[in-house]
Amino acid sequence: MGLFIWHRAHQSQQAIQPTVSVTVGDIVEDAQAIGFIKPRHSITVKSQIDGIVGEIYHWEGEYVTKGTPLLKITPAPSPTQYAIAKEELAEAEAIERSANKDADRFKTALERGYITPRYGDYITAMRDQEAAKLKRILAAQKLALIEQGNTIVAGKPIANIVVSPIDGYILTRSVDNGDPVISLSSAQASTALFSIANMSDLMFQGSVDESDAAKVTLNSPAVITVGAMSNVKITGVLSRIALQADSTSTDTTSPFSVGFKAEVTQLNIPNHVALRSGYSATADIKIQEAKHTLLLPERVIQFDQDKPYVLLPTKDIKNPKRQFIEIGLTDGINAQITKGLSAGQAVLDKPTTDDTNENDDSP
Repeated sequence: MGLFIWHRAHQSQQAIQPTVSVTVGDIVEDAQAIGFIKPRHSITVKSQIDGIVGEIYHWEGEYVTKGTPLLKITPAPSPTQYAIAKEELAEAEAIERSANKDADRFKTALERGYITPRYGDYITAMRDQEAAKLKRILAAQKLALIEQGNTIVAGKPIANIVVSPIDGYILTRSVDNGDPVISLSSAQASTALFSIANMSDLMFQGSVDESDAAKVTLNSPAVITVGAMSNVKITGVLSRIALQADSTSTDTTSPFSVGFKAEVTQLNIPNHVALRSGYSATADIKIQEAKHTLLLPERVIQFDQDKPYVLLPTKDIKNPKRQFIEIGLTDGINAQITKGLSAGQAVLDKPTTDDTNENDDSP
């Protein structure tokens, strides 16, 4: 009976001393950036004329080529704008008529030999006639733009049909039928109609914590994990890291508000994966790595002030040996052991809550 009790107590003492062994492997120290997937190049389409949206020809998600009509703008001038345009045209026509009369008079005098082609008033009259003609043409074009929505101004066609400036996919459409549109030429902020991007060239944009920003270097490899497809790993290269931190502000449109902006490009996307702009993602950017080195779980490492150590098992269970060590890289799970331990050496593990409860002999 006494032997059984001793054996059970001995087993209990062994049970409360779990150990882990020092292993040999590779370890990588990463900096994590939190952000999203976006096209490297995208543009915002705006209108050249004011008005309201008349017809929409293409919608979000559709692929369009350069020159494809996107929507039609119906001119909607105010009474004041229309009246001013009519008045400017009438005034320009009157000035042209007067200039033509003066020019005709000097031409007649020239034909009769009263003046020479170098006569100053004759030269001025010819110049005024040409200027009056141009002014009348511009006034007529301005009125046509207000009335019809398309014209040619100074040799440049301006139309009420908004076309795509590039080949790409429509990411967003910001207007609907009947919405007012402010043009690029207006003193007010112009209306964004569409955003279009080349979805064959994507990138990751995110934020790196300030503690990691000083460690990462350009052209470092990165592995991107997309939230919507966590089992897919996408590799890339860190191409940009900001010098100025993003300040916390509710005015920013960025999905993150702290840290340093980082961009990962040259993404190697598997053929079966279709990424969308705006997908949330994380990027693990490699800082440094060590191969074929001693590794130990971080959880078993303790500190005496700033000196790391581990506990080694001894015959006296109540008095394990404290072994000071030196550590190198850490990845949040394992730590590199650079001094103090050898491969295969056993180190006391920290008992879990379940282990403590199982070996608690208290009633």
